[in-house]
Amino acid sequence: MNNKNNKKKFSGFYVILSIRRVYSVIMGLVILAGIIVVTMFCVGIRPYAVISGSMEPAVHVGSICMVDMNYPYSDIKERDIISLRNGELFVTHRVVKITKDGMITKGDANNAQDPGFVTVDSYFGKTLFSVPYVGYAVIFFKSKWGKVFGIGAILLLLLLDYMLDMALDMVRRDIKRLPEEKSVCDGDKNEEEQKS
Repeated sequence: MNNKNNKKKFSGFYVILSIRRVYSVIMGLVILAGIIVVTMFCVGIRPYAVISGSMEPAVHVGSICMVDMNYPYSDIKERDIISLRNGELFVTHRVVKITKDGMITKGDANNAQDPGFVTVDSYFGKTLFSVPYVGYAVIFFKSKWGKVFGIGAILLLLLLDYMLDMALDMVRRDIKRLPEEKSVCDGDKNEEEQKS
């Protein structure tokens, strides 16, 4: 009976240890993602969520565009996708023509060109690439409920970390209390000898 309890303690230890390892991998990926985002901000790359379908199919609704704010205005060529300021909004459209007055842009899905010219003052940066669907998450986390969810998720992860450490410590203490001279395997052998 005591041997069965020992087996349960060992199996419980390995289950908790496995969960702890999975948790560590997830936290490692979260930290890596955070480092990548901070690095992008440091080099002038900003993420912007796409909320309209004007650039379909090249850039889908709900995508996130990575915009290089340091890309020179003078290096932009026709067919490049750029981001520009339009009042308080940022618009991501394609350059269809470059004139002496500025750049003319148009959404790929739009029938008409954008009114006016994109000048150095209204130019924000070049869109390097877009990632589908991630923009929905960005929009959500910018909302009131998204911030509440984000804070709650962080607190839950910290609590889980604490609980896993506590559980591992408890099981380790139980295992240390087992008699050192007899292992679980020795117990199995004794049981087999008694049966025979």
